[in-house]
Amino acid sequence: MNRQEPKKQEAAVGTECRAEFIFYARNQTGKLRSVEVLGDYACDFRRPDWAHRWSDWNFGQNPYLNLFLCAKHAREFGLM
Repeated sequence: MNRQEPKKQEAAVGTECRAEFIFYARNQTGKLRSVEVLGDYACDFRRPDWAHRWSDWNFGQNPYLNLFLCAKHAREFGLM
């Protein structure tokens, strides 16, 4: 279940990526669930605390943490 480690956020992101999917916190079965975002939210990858959020979510340390990601970053981390 260990996925790719997050890369450091690029210093200058030319275009703002917007969240397209919500990846819910992992449940007991480890089943990965996502839904399409219907609002206008920034991609969590752009957050300064991204590495910590990814670690908490990936290892199930926070059962209430959901990830908001664009399709590009979701693919990079093997979620799609």
